[in-house]
Amino acid sequence: MFKKKDQTKKIMQDPISNEQIRIIRTNLESISEGKSAILMVTSTSEDGEKSIISSKLAISFVEQGKSVLLVDANTRNPSLHHWFQMQNQSGFTNVIVNEDEIKLHIRETYVPGLFILPTGPIPLNPSEIWVTNKVIELVRNCESEFDVVIFEAAPYLTAADSQVLASQCDGVILVIKENKTKKEEVLKTKENLERTNNKIFGVIYQTG
Repeated sequence: MFKKKDQTKKIMQDPISNEQIRIIRTNLESISEGKSAILMVTSTSEDGEKSIISSKLAISFVEQGKSVLLVDANTRNPSLHHWFQMQNQSGFTNVIVNEDEIKLHIRETYVPGLFILPTGPIPLNPSEIWVTNKVIELVRNCESEFDVVIFEAAPYLTAADSQVLASQCDGVILVIKENKTKKEEVLKTKENLERTNNKIFGVIYQTG
């Protein structure tokens, strides 16, 4: 088990380029003036290492003095709770399905100013989660409390989940993996996002 400060160091020293993170953060600054920024991190068809991307991006905003909520909306393969050494007993799904107050399930992290909403238990009928009006309500509640909200979502081309969520966000950050992500998948994802008027704020290219 890592000590808290060691885990933060592990996240920030991951080989994924800090420069790519800084460029994306700069691109996002224009939309966060006077309002909350709502972002979604996704991939094409492979999960890759989106959690490390989401975490580094969240921490980079905290370092600017922002209050940040990182939401694990990847109900097919939740992982953010592992990175932040917390239980996944309740979270996103409780707020959506049971209409619980979001503050009941948000967890403080060892990074001051950064909060996590884990995925929570997956219902027997996953379609209960992705009801548009419930997602809209959750997003509104999040943006009323935080400067930046980052949703980590399932791969875009393999789950309608991400397509529902993207429509409620200011924009999308796409993670692609060297030697794994296919060019045609990137183009298809880009076309789908543009067709539904969803902005792509940046692309993270993972090597190794």
